[in-house]
Amino acid sequence: MQPWKISAGLTAALAGSAFLIAGSHLDYLAPFWSAILADYGLRLALHLSLALATVAAAIYGVARATGLADLGSRVDLAERSVRRGEGDPGLSDSLRRDDEGDWK
Repeated sequence: MQPWKISAGLTAALAGSAFLIAGSHLDYLAPFWSAILADYGLRLALHLSLALATVAAAIYGVARATGLADLGSRVDLAERSVRRGEGDPGLSDSLRRDDEGDWK
C-alpha cells in the first residue's frame, strides 16, 4: 500500500470522527449557519482544506520516516517469493490451491 493511500485514509477517518464529535457541540449555531456561511464560507472552506492537507502531509511524513512507506512493497515481495515456493512449503501450497480456487 502506498503511503499516500494510508495518509488519505487516516485523514478521512480523523476528519469524519472530528465532524461527528464537533457537530454535536455546535447545535447552538444552527440558527446562524446561513449568516456564517454567507460571510465566512470561503474562508472556512480554505482553512478546512488547508487543515486536511496539513494532517495528510503529516501522516505521510510519519509513514515515510518510520518505514511504513515501503511496507506494501515488502509484503508484496515476500508474497511473491512464497508463491514461487521459497520459504514455507505449506504456505506456498495453500496459496497455490487458493489461486486454483480449491478452498477446502
